[in-house]
Amino acid sequence: MVEPRTYGGWRARRGFGVGNLSESQTIVIAGCVFVPLAWWLAVTTFVLPLVLMLVPTGAVAITLPLALIPHRKLGISLGGAVIASLRTATARRKGWTSWESGVLTAHPRRYELPGVLAPTMPLSAHDGLGRPYGLLWDRRTGRLTTALRLASVGTVLAGQDTTDLWIGSFAGWLAGLGHQPTVQWIAITVESAPGTGTQLAEYVERNIDTTSPPLAQQVMRDVALAHRGSTADITTRVSITFQPQKAVPVPADDAERVAEVSRALSGIEGDLGLCGVAVLGRATAATWTHWIRASYEPSARAELDRLSAEDHLLAWADAGPVTHYAADDHYAHDGGWSVSWALAGLPEQLVGSTILAPLVTPGRYHRRLTITYQPYVADQAAEVVAKEASGSQFRSALRRRRGIDETARDRADEARARQAAEEEAHGAGVGLWGLYITTTVTDPRELKSAIADVESRARGSKLRLRRCWGWQHVGFAASLGTGVYPPELVKRGRWSR
Repeated sequence: MVEPRTYGGWRARRGFGVGNLSESQTIVIAGCVFVPLAWWLAVTTFVLPLVLMLVPTGAVAITLPLALIPHRKLGISLGGAVIASLRTATARRKGWTSWESGVLTAHPRRYELPGVLAPTMPLSAHDGLGRPYGLLWDRRTGRLTTALRLASVGTVLAGQDTTDLWIGSFAGWLAGLGHQPTVQWIAITVESAPGTGTQLAEYVERNIDTTSPPLAQQVMRDVALAHRGSTADITTRVSITFQPQKAVPVPADDAERVAEVSRALSGIEGDLGLCGVAVLGRATAATWTHWIRASYEPSARAELDRLSAEDHLLAWADAGPVTHYAADDHYAHDGGWSVSWALAGLPEQLVGSTILAPLVTPGRYHRRLTITYQPYVADQAAEVVAKEASGSQFRSALRRRRGIDETARDRADEARARQAAEEEAHGAGVGLWGLYITTTVTDPRELKSAIADVESRARGSKLRLRRCWGWQHVGFAASLGTGVYPPELVKRGRWSR
């Protein structure tokens, strides 16, 4: 009997953090040790009053608890939680957590999307064959995001050898992203929504052959009517965010930037066919508008599908919500209420290829799962994994020197760090993984049930999720795959925008 193939070895980046501390916490502790020592040397050298030692002592007494005590609900330190609370309170006081657009306002920027999506604008371009596709332009950073519409082949009817080939090809595809200097990150989005009850019947009615026998037509209508409550709408796409300014040579104008993205996208698009998916084409600007509008107003999803089938395309001014409100624990937008989660930890055990099936299988509620991957440039990947391996060895040597017994988790972490370095030396790609999940309901009374449904499915997938407390609107935008990447927003320091 052939044993099923398993996968694992994921490891969180730790750097040179001592023990269970992060890099920043280790730096804070070092500062709390050396700053008072330097202050003491200054006091004794210049014969200053000893009462001045109260200044560094008080600073250390305040800084250490804020930096080291974890806030379990938010997954950050107590100091980080205090800063986040102050920012949230400031945003709420200034009215940044609510939004009104369209007919309710009269200013020249009323058609922009809310929150972190405000700098986003659509562009239309054509590929080498003259086919149109859409780009989302981040006016603040100059990044361009495009999406490829996919249809998953599925592993239900595929053999183990075929599944292994698909997964190996996908790993090679990810490794190839490290050799694309313009690629910033990608987002793989799987969105499912329960059927409306009439969607299947409308599809059959639109595509039925009127010249076929009446009995055959009646059979098709009866089948569609009998299965009206068991259908689901599933869409799959992969979004790639580019920074054209990192190309060599640097593009001189917008036309050259779009051309650079199109050239890079052609190679990326061609290699996806070996990864167990069928590439349906590039998303147009109208398709982007459809996706975004359907996420803000889930009850209009069926009507939007009908308009799209009839080539009635929405304008970008109709993509965003009319009103929205970002609370700490949920996000209200037009006729929907959403809750978002972010990845807190990947499975520590070996898992099978269908581990994410519970999260992507359609259910009672609208659900959107987005996996993000930020590749390291191939020239930097070796240095990154080497630093991680060195940091793990440093912690091991420090434990032996202090006479502290090594735990099973410590040994596993060191083994994973060495394994990552060895795999990178054999050509594997290195990157940062992330995951965002959003569930949406049209009745706020169903929100608790939808939350329980997602958390139950996450436990079945062996994932550790954390609710996006205080940044629900950012988690919602990140799950759309529109180029919003929360780790990059942290570096900007402008969450409220």
